[in-house]
Amino acid sequence: MRSRRLLMRGSLAALAVVFLAACAQHGSTVLPSSALARVQPDLVPPNCKGQKTTKQYASLTVTLSTQGGSLCIPSFGGFGGKLKYPSANPSVKLKLISSTTNYDQMPELGQGTAMFYLQVTLSGGTSFGGNVRAGGGLTSATIVVGNPYTAYGQAKIDGFKLNFGPCYTIATKGKYGGVIGGIGTLLKGVRVPAAANGVIEIYSGQQTSKQC
Repeated sequence: MRSRRLLMRGSLAALAVVFLAACAQHGSTVLPSSALARVQPDLVPPNCKGQKTTKQYASLTVTLSTQGGSLCIPSFGGFGGKLKYPSANPSVKLKLISSTTNYDQMPELGQGTAMFYLQVTLSGGTSFGGNVRAGGGLTSATIVVGNPYTAYGQAKIDGFKLNFGPCYTIATKGKYGGVIGGIGTLLKGVRVPAAANGVIEIYSGQQTSKQC
């Protein structure tokens, strides 16, 4: 039982670090409305194909590929992005839910109020391969490039409640204001033994000495 719990903890921690990004810097020049119309769309990550959006959250269900690939993080509240992941055997369904408020009575794992929540649900157990490339991450124009951000996670498998993290990372510049790349590499060689669900929460500032 102890070895199974350790395996679950390692598996969930690998699912945990889907994240982060940073904000575009702007000058003080006032642009005409026509110019703002051209600039503003570039600051917002596009919606994922097939995502469903409500006033409280955005969701997307995908099927993981046995060849590996890239997942779209549901765009909501100015957050979005992509996550590269390794091969998954067997192929299982993955549901992602993005939100910027604690609409679902999720645990507040860090200090203060989380700026982003990502709920993650795997429909069954799977084993990830070692063929993922670096890339992808959560992006938002509300996160400041060069500032630290901290991620906390909590998940459940077969009734076991597991906390993982926290860890911090520094936001870097990207197309939509910034991105933290290489998140999917954390899944390399990881085995998830059973269906799992959990939440990843992102907080502003460095709340731990451990880097992601």
